[in-house]
Amino acid sequence: MYEGKIIKFYRKKAKLTQEQLGKGVCSVTHISKIERGLTEYSPEITILLSKRLKINIEKELANLTNLKIKLDYWHEVIISQNMQEALRIYKELANNKLFEISEHIIYYDLLKAKYYLRQGDTKKAQKLIEQIQLNPNNLSVYETNLFKHILGLYYMSIDEHIKSIDIFNSIDYKNYSNPSVYYDLGAAYHNVHSPVLAYYYAEKALNYFKTTNHFLRIIDTENFMLIQVESDQYRNFKNTIEQYENLIKLCDLCNASDKKAKVLHNFAYEHLRRKKYQIAGRLYKESMELKDNKSTLYLLSLEGYISSGFKGKFLPKEELLRLVNEGMTIATENNEALYKVIFTLHQFSILQQEESYYSYLINNVLPYFKSHGYTMIAQSYDRDLYNYYIRIGNMEKALEIADIIINNELED
Repeated sequence: MYEGKIIKFYRKKAKLTQEQLGKGVCSVTHISKIERGLTEYSPEITILLSKRLKINIEKELANLTNLKIKLDYWHEVIISQNMQEALRIYKELANNKLFEISEHIIYYDLLKAKYYLRQGDTKKAQKLIEQIQLNPNNLSVYETNLFKHILGLYYMSIDEHIKSIDIFNSIDYKNYSNPSVYYDLGAAYHNVHSPVLAYYYAEKALNYFKTTNHFLRIIDTENFMLIQVESDQYRNFKNTIEQYENLIKLCDLCNASDKKAKVLHNFAYEHLRRKKYQIAGRLYKESMELKDNKSTLYLLSLEGYISSGFKGKFLPKEELLRLVNEGMTIATENNEALYKVIFTLHQFSILQQEESYYSYLINNVLPYFKSHGYTMIAQSYDRDLYNYYIRIGNMEKALEIADIIINNELED
């Protein structure tokens, strides 16, 4: 059967008619039956047709029958976050002509969509998702649930986290044995400020990653779980330090510099919020050194480093302004409006321009944060604004902000 599909594929590719292909070998009727898998045929005929088509039929047959194995391996590599190997396989599969006649073409498109989402290429993923949605009945039970997983990831990527949670929860886990989806569900709950559920699902994912020795995913998941437990103000910080240090060692053992950068950044933040500014600054700087200094991820740690240096008073004014200018340049090049707003605020703070700072905060920053869904950041600046109004004696405005803060806390 597969031989017939391959012969038909390469005949059409060579722009030959059935008569031209079979001339001197067999009849048009026989060629037609071979291509449709309706007749038995001798190996000699296959060899003669293959030579005429200039293909190695055994090699092509092995290629076609092994596509499912290659796709499963690619899926496993994507799950394990070995993106270098995932890229290699992506390129290899992209050059495989036989997908056009394979029964696994939908599975291939699904995995491509998942790969694009893991790479942050939402537009390419969206295009494939829309294409797959045109014929949902063509999906197998497994593919239907894989598609739900991909849809959940897509909605997370466009910040529709409630929708992503609903989709993740609709997955039939009996027919979709991929516990890595628990990590994604945990991340979705984290994004709607539900640390208990985020931790619960992350722990389910961690058990799977440990069983399968997915060390890169173990690092990510334990790092993620630490973020959840740090919402507990009574947690012993010594335990936190020990866990972060162990994660950093694991990153070094796995030679995972990108994971280490994330762990260092989160470790720095835990010191920053405890007002341990110099340690936070050192950790932020270590994280920055492991990142592309033109990337958005670099800006994230640079902003933390500036905050630590300013609040801890261990960086001079000139150096702080230089860092702010560096951040503004990178944010402009990357079209990152959020960081342009934040670095402008830092500049006003460093120059001690209080009136300009609060005017910009009220008229530009808070409206931007709230309109773009940055509710957690907005809440921290609401508190800053409340303290300012109390300090200048404007009790009416202070009460307005206090009412906003209280309502936000009740909603959380």
